[in-house]
Amino acid sequence: MTANLPYRSVAADAEVAPGQTGTGLPKADAIDWRSARSAEHACCCSAKPAVIAVMPPTSGRPHESDLLLCAHHYRVSRQALDRVGAAVLTVVGMEVDDDLWPVGKDA
Repeated sequence: MTANLPYRSVAADAEVAPGQTGTGLPKADAIDWRSARSAEHACCCSAKPAVIAVMPPTSGRPHESDLLLCAHHYRVSRQALDRVGAAVLTVVGMEVDDDLWPVGKDA
């Protein structure tokens, strides 16, 4: 039996200069990578997480928040994530680009 460790967003608690981390990837140091990689399901559905979207602050939420998304829900949400300026990383820490998951029939 595998344990489903609760994923705790730490983006709001991190003291990182905006858009900068020691790795050069946006907000990568603020993510609980161990929990994200061992999570059994994404925030959006029961599928395994494929990406972490770090959502910028809003007037109703004055801190960043990160979401674990499966590949399908990332693909169908990609334009909305771009519009709000979310940083999107794979669960292994790579920046997501347009070639990683091209929009196909299921999007």
